[in-house]
Amino acid sequence: MTGELPASVTELPKLRYLHLGGNYFSGQIPASYGSWEYLKYLSLATNELSGKIPPEIGNLTKLQHLNIGYFNTFEGGLPPEIGKLSELIYLDAANCTLSGKIPSEIGKLQKLHVLYLYGNALSGSLTPELGTLKSLKFMDLTGNLLTGEIPESFGELKNLSRLSLIKNNLQGQISESIGELPKLEELQLWENNFTGSIPQKLGCNKKLKLLDLSSNKLTGKHTCYMQFFLCN
Repeated sequence: MTGELPASVTELPKLRYLHLGGNYFSGQIPASYGSWEYLKYLSLATNELSGKIPPEIGNLTKLQHLNIGYFNTFEGGLPPEIGKLSELIYLDAANCTLSGKIPSEIGKLQKLHVLYLYGNALSGSLTPELGTLKSLKFMDLTGNLLTGEIPESFGELKNLSRLSLIKNNLQGQISESIGELPKLEELQLWENNFTGSIPQKLGCNKKLKLLDLSSNKLTGKHTCYMQFFLCN
């Protein structure tokens, strides 16, 4: 399907599921797409959409699944109104040229399990509010322009299973608290500017299945591979 996104679907006030992904829709997301009272699932991914993500998207307060990435080319970043989606479990806005900072309001999404923002041009530091997402299981911010250190608040992500921050400009030391995350299975931090030694706690994490810290500026007595076997 081609052309602009159909506005007529907003005349279905009880709509709960809308999947328009995998087409060739162009133009902007209509502001009227924020008018559904009961919508739980919205996918507009893999189209040719452009312009800004309308702040009205924050009015979808029943929304649980939002997928707007892949081949779309949005201007600007996520609107701060995204924090109003209190029921959101899945947010995928990957590979859609988002720029700007990650809004601190994202920390209000306390039911969020999945956050995919990889392959964009997001800049600035990792907002500490990301560490308040206590339900989060998967976070992938690979391939952006993020700077600064990993916030200490990330040590509170007790349900996190996979953390990927590949190919950014992050720096500073990798916090020991990251190695203590009880459900962490995958940690990928390669191609950044991390310094200091590899946290000893990473070698004690029995859940960890994949660890890649290559292409950084890490120092210390032990190599990445030896560290797995060093546990006090």
